[in-house]
Amino acid sequence: MIFGNWKVGDQYLSWNGPGLNRFYISKRELLRTTNDPVTEASWYEWVLLVTNEDWLTQDDIFDFNYAFVYASALFGLPFDYTIFDETLAEQYERLDLEEDEDEWM
Repeated sequence: MIFGNWKVGDQYLSWNGPGLNRFYISKRELLRTTNDPVTEASWYEWVLLVTNEDWLTQDDIFDFNYAFVYASALFGLPFDYTIFDETLAEQYERLDLEEDEDEWM
């Protein structure tokens, strides 16, 4: 299944777009989490890693979010909507900060 420039295969989610940049996430690594050191909220690590990549557009990032949820369901992984909601809140915060920084340049 294709979501914009992202491809969900049988055992992976990968960047399928132009250029030399690559992103490949295996099924077993997809739902890896990290914790916010301040609030101790759990976040899906790959969602934030993608958010931090300057070469990806906002549309690429949003397409990744859809691909991420789809892949989780396809792979039968224990997706947690609470963690995803917390991750998206952090993602939007980071995207807003990035927009604010761009306005100052």
